[in-house]
Parts: sequence; C-alpha cells; structure tokens
Amino acid sequence: MELPQQLKANRERLGLTQEDVAQRIFVSRQTMSSWETGKTYPDVQSLLLLSNLFGVSIDSLVKGDVETMKETIVKDAVRMERLSIGMVGLLLAGVACLVGWDLIWDEPVAAVPWLTWGVVVGMALFALCAALAMVCACRVEKLKKDHDLVTFREISAFMDGEDAEAIACLNPDAFSRKHPWVANVVKVLAGAAVALALGFIVGSIVSSLH
Repeated sequence: MELPQQLKANRERLGLTQEDVAQRIFVSRQTMSSWETGKTYPDVQSLLLLSNLFGVSIDSLVKGDVETMKETIVKDAVRMERLSIGMVGLLLAGVACLVGWDLIWDEPVAAVPWLTWGVVVGMALFALCAALAMVCACRVEKLKKDHDLVTFREISAFMDGEDAEAIACLNPDAFSRKHPWVANVVKVLAGAAVALALGFIVGSIVSSLH
C-alpha cells in the first residue's frame, strides 16, 4: 500500500479527520489533504510525527513508495544528465554557428555595411540554440520540482539509518526548499552572469577574426 492510502487508512482507523491529524503534526489541513491525494510528499520530520501519531513504523508507511521513488530517481537522474549535456552542447553549437557563419559568408548587408550576412545568420542560429538550451534547463528544474528530490534524498538517507536532524543540517538544498524565491533569484543572476561572459568571449573571438 502506498503512502496516500496508508495515511488515509491509519487516520480512519483512529477515527480522526484530516484537520485532527494536521493539528497534531503542526501542518495545515490542505497539506494533509495533498499528502493523501499524492500531490505532495511529507518531509522526514512530518513522517516521524505521523508514525508516532499512528503508532506504526516509518518503514510500514513509506516502504513501497521508497522503492518506487528509487526507480524514479534513477530514471530522472539519467534524463537530467542528458538534458544538461544537451544544454551545454546547444550553447557550444550556437557559438560555433556565430563564429562559423561570419567566416563563411562575409558579404556585407546593404543597409548596414559594417554588418555581414554571416553575422546575421550566426546570431539567429545562436539565439535559436540558446532558446533550446533554456528549454532543457527548464525541463531539468521541472523534474526536480515535480519529484521533490530534496525530500526524497532526506527520506532515503533516513531509511538507510541516518539521523534525521543531521540530514537536515547537512543537506545543501534545504535552504532552496524553504526559500524558493531566493534560490530562483540566485539562479537567474547566475544565468545572466554566464550569458554576459559567453557574449563577451564570443564578441572577442568575432572581433579578432576581422
């Protein structure tokens, strides 16, 4: 039996409502509802409180889910690795197009004599590759968000016998889960910095070729 069914069965066994359980483990009723419907997954501390409340072991609550999550995480890890490689490959391909077309087609644009058609085509292809790379990056973030990999790592480590408090303290991703907007701002700034650096390098290369 998977966790959502386990939660509902144990709650009904004790004659408790979702509101009753939520109050006893210090979460909202909406959170409890999302756990029972499988929309989200409780963290380690919540699982500890639930197991104490229901009088059952954490293993009995999540064993089936952990096995399923382990299979899912392996598949998603492969997908994220491929998407990351694809993102880097697309950016490199964009740079190659930008430089290569400038060398191949050096005919100036009539309306703008200092600009060549090779640069125009190269910039268009670079923009296309950059857009596709952004799609890959967004898909990676979506996979991380959909499966809550931070929570899974904590649960998996806990099931392997590690201390829950130590896991929470050592987990480098805990901050990003508690303060997602800060993490997103940092990612945007980092992406902007990489884009500026890449633009500077590409511009230097193109300028040196003329």
